[in-house]
Amino acid sequence: MPATPERSIRQPNPPSLLMLGMALAQGLALLWLWRTLIDGGWPSQTPALNFPLWAIAIVWPGMLLLCMDAGNLARTLATTSAFAAVVALLAAYVGWQASPFGAFSLFSMLGYALASLLLACFMALIYIQPWAARQPISYGMLFALSWRNFLVVSLAALATAIFYAVLLLWGLLFVAIGIAFFEKLFAEDWFLFPVLALAFGLGIHVFRRLVHLIDGMAGLLQGLLRLLLPFAVGVQAVFLAALPFTGLAPFWETGAGTLSLLCLNGLVLFGANAVYQTGSEAPYPNIVHRVLYAGTALLPAITALAAYGLYMRIDQYGWSVARCWGTTVCTFFGLLSIGYAWCIVRRRDAWPSGLGRVNTAMGLLVLAVTLLVNSPLLDFRSISLASQWARVESGELALRNFDFHYATEYLARPGWLKMQALIDENETEDPALAETIRTAKVPPPAFAGQVDWVRVRHRHASLDVPPGVREAVNRLVDDAWDWPGYLPMHSADTEAAWVGADLNADGEQDFILILARGNHVAGIHVYDDGNGAWRSAVLVPRHPLPPQTDAASMLRNGEIGTVERTVRDLKVGGLVLGKGSKLGSAER
Repeated sequence: MPATPERSIRQPNPPSLLMLGMALAQGLALLWLWRTLIDGGWPSQTPALNFPLWAIAIVWPGMLLLCMDAGNLARTLATTSAFAAVVALLAAYVGWQASPFGAFSLFSMLGYALASLLLACFMALIYIQPWAARQPISYGMLFALSWRNFLVVSLAALATAIFYAVLLLWGLLFVAIGIAFFEKLFAEDWFLFPVLALAFGLGIHVFRRLVHLIDGMAGLLQGLLRLLLPFAVGVQAVFLAALPFTGLAPFWETGAGTLSLLCLNGLVLFGANAVYQTGSEAPYPNIVHRVLYAGTALLPAITALAAYGLYMRIDQYGWSVARCWGTTVCTFFGLLSIGYAWCIVRRRDAWPSGLGRVNTAMGLLVLAVTLLVNSPLLDFRSISLASQWARVESGELALRNFDFHYATEYLARPGWLKMQALIDENETEDPALAETIRTAKVPPPAFAGQVDWVRVRHRHASLDVPPGVREAVNRLVDDAWDWPGYLPMHSADTEAAWVGADLNADGEQDFILILARGNHVAGIHVYDDGNGAWRSAVLVPRHPLPPQTDAASMLRNGEIGTVERTVRDLKVGGLVLGKGSKLGSAER
């Protein structure tokens, strides 16, 4: 992204009345759509129609406000209309994936769709603006326009927020003297939508004219990034240097290793772009410049480590929507990193001069992919469902252990259709399984969630677990704020089993629910306190398992016994589980 504008970009001349009229029309359109959503009227419950209407109301006027100019109205209207039509078609597909309305949660799919389509609009806009202005498209121009658009929208949004805060203050001041009219008026949606839309449109109009101010702010941000880039490259180099001594196992055990690597990769890539821009200026002394590009050449190694982390998760658990997105981001970063490294190898000190070719090509690729992921050509939900179901068909995962909640709540229409088919298939032969699938749409409570007792088996067939023991487990799960959240009860990958052992050495059998997933194990110890109540406590590992350990297999086949301590621990295979704090009880 740029910080220094291309001199060939001419001063914008946005038509004032037309822009304000467009902003007002947008506010009224959004008000109508909001009212239908709140009242449950047409077309709010028809996502295949409702989603494209929202897309048109947001995208088309927004893009016009940012690139409309007195000298390019016809070309701007044609290109923005064509792009808005494409976005509307994709939104219609997303809406179809959200059907039938109310059958499953929409928040997850809407978050991904909104983020990707907004990024697509941002990328498309910087190509539309020079074309509409009849100017040749160059990397320097794309570079400058991206910063200008970002800052104009950000400042207009900030100005709108301040305007709304002033309205609230206005209302409070009059309430203080006994006049509630303004407070009520400023809370009405029929007032807020058009007024705030006008304020936002006016903000865009004003800030688009302040080119020198916007470019000065971009230069200020560039100066900040110039200070941060050496630090980010240094962190990357020190991290890679430390890996031979620490190994990757502790890093992967954090559960956020891949995300951390992608964030570091993105920070260095963004910093290098913002600082070096088109390569026409030297932002650092030669010695610093050479150290930095040597560190930048290491970016492919960071991307490779992130890709390896993703591969391990996909190989172990299959594809999910989040892993599809992670792979997409990792691929983009990998291509950019390799492109930068190639420029460094070929051009050495002059490597920034190759940024334009790499980034321009990647910009078009990002635009294409952000559109495709909202189409049937690259539907991450269908890909995830096919991957997860393939694990069942191959025998790797038992049908009863399939994550029905994830499929229903996060895979939208493909997951919902599959679950309906499974319910129909098992309604007669396995009604308990059909009921489990049917109720999977209910999200689990905070932390571990209620135990799905249908999935819990007994390690010893003769073990008879009283109902009060299950109640004690449910009580602990409901009340324990520090329950290890990496073992959710509803996860398809979690193995759960009852074990009987006398852990408190009182001569009576206790009951232990053991939960295993990946290389994590934990348990719930339920015991008689001698006063007619079942008490429960968390069992946590005394030491971590090796990263590649299959804890579920160990729970199924490992030797069960106790380890003598002041208070006995439970031994599962080669792992020792020790007692945590006592949390909750249930009367027998």
